[in-house]
Amino acid sequence: MKGLRLAPGEVGDVQYGRKPNGRHVARVLFRDHHGKVRRVQMSGDSKSAARRKALAAVERELQAGGVGEYSTRTTFGEVAEDWYREIADLVEGGQRSPSTLGLYRHVLDRHVLPALGELRLGEMSPARIDHFLQQKRRSSGYSTAKLCRSVASGVCRLAVRRDALRSNPVRDVSTLEKRGGKEARALTPTECNEWLAILDENELSVRKDLPDLTRFMLGTGCRLGEAVGVHWEDLDLDRHLLHVQRTVLRVKGRGLVAKRPKTRSGERMLRIPFWLVKLLRQRKIRAAVTTGPVFPDARGGYRDRNNVEADYRKVRAGTKFDWVVPHVYRKTVATMLDQGGVSARMIADQLGHSRISMTQDVYMGRRAVDGSVASALDLLFPPGTDDHGTQSGSLTVVS
Repeated sequence: MKGLRLAPGEVGDVQYGRKPNGRHVARVLFRDHHGKVRRVQMSGDSKSAARRKALAAVERELQAGGVGEYSTRTTFGEVAEDWYREIADLVEGGQRSPSTLGLYRHVLDRHVLPALGELRLGEMSPARIDHFLQQKRRSSGYSTAKLCRSVASGVCRLAVRRDALRSNPVRDVSTLEKRGGKEARALTPTECNEWLAILDENELSVRKDLPDLTRFMLGTGCRLGEAVGVHWEDLDLDRHLLHVQRTVLRVKGRGLVAKRPKTRSGERMLRIPFWLVKLLRQRKIRAAVTTGPVFPDARGGYRDRNNVEADYRKVRAGTKFDWVVPHVYRKTVATMLDQGGVSARMIADQLGHSRISMTQDVYMGRRAVDGSVASALDLLFPPGTDDHGTQSGSLTVVS
């Protein structure tokens, strides 16, 4: 390539020489991604050994030394902070959830940066990342390791976009295997009956308004944050419709925040079953309000789902339902709809999943407003039960 101008990232011919001690020397000119022509010189016992070492050194320099502020000396931790700021900008623009930002900060500070933060970009090999992730899976579990992989991959993708890495090394690590994981469990009709009876009879449960909230989630498949975010204005009880359009979460430094669901599928219109319509009508009469949260706190504002989960823990303590967390209600709804012959697509829409595979793999929308969904959920409390799902002094569920 003598006489020709090297392009950024291009490598010239290898030139050879000898040292006074007889060792072979290989010299290579290359142009880095900043446009600067540089030279690498390596020695070896033979011409081929010197050549291999020189070309390997050039490859390392080109893999980590991209356009912009990054260079071969840039650490993973420096890129990670830039990546985090990009996520923060997306949150500010409403494209990511504030809870996602908090989770990423926790994973970075607690797990990823202590292990990878001081490594330079040229040292970010699949082997090093794989070793970190496998150790994390053994020490902290599959879910934590999976989050670490997602964060590390996001950081490396930014480095690739800035031409600091030629490829994302996280893509080449071994698959994380989930070992010994328990299958998500749903309430059976009998268990549902028994659990609701406990909620109805527990003084704390009644005081904290858990019976109606539980029935609402069992009748819709809403997440807890979505349920406490429902307003009366979101309900059309004459048409049996619910518009799910917000979720409530706690953001550090801001308190409780109501925001739109993080995915387009999360905002959905649902047809609600007849027994739930009756319950909500009675509740509206008792509340004597037509606006604001359907399940408010003592001051009429949003309830903190963390506090609600704590209330559930207190109620189920010492019972055989210590495994029943609010998310179990979504699994229960998916199972009931599946047994009722509702399609996987419609179940995914009911739960607000963008991918059917999530519903099929974990739980058993296109905004599913379909009578068959409400009909399947009507099996929970058949015609003839009262507004709270009771019949002749007991809770009855038809399987």
